[in-house]
Amino acid sequence: MAEAGKLPYPVGYAKPPSNTQFKLGQSGNPSGRPKGAKNFGTAIEDALRARVTVTENGKRRRLSMRQVIAKRLVNRAADGDLRAVPLLLNEARAHENLSSGGGADEIFGGAEEQEVIDAIVQRIRRASPVPEPNPDPLSDPETDKPEAPE
Repeated sequence: MAEAGKLPYPVGYAKPPSNTQFKLGQSGNPSGRPKGAKNFGTAIEDALRARVTVTENGKRRRLSMRQVIAKRLVNRAADGDLRAVPLLLNEARAHENLSSGGGADEIFGGAEEQEVIDAIVQRIRRASPVPEPNPDPLSDPETDKPEAPE
């Protein structure tokens, strides 16, 4: 240990010597991740956006890598590759769910079935009575009954 007379405070647990502490404005990890470094997801997005030259029907075209992968997947599924068919159908289904704004209308038949749905909702609401709210939430209806005279 260092002598107590040379340091302005005692050195010990959670009190390192001042010469080993980080200096103001100096990073604790100077060789760490540089600014602007891309993570794995960003690198994949950049690779999928990259444009490549392909020959299609005898003509050269520049397509994004994403388009090339999509075309190859569709062609492999059309050729009968049994591993490509479920991939293609899952992606197509996910894209349909995102692009269709109908939501519940498509599931329940749209405007034609609205009368039936309204009738079902009304029947459910009539079958389950709504309890009356307790005016004093702190009181217990069982214990607040008036006492019988003796």
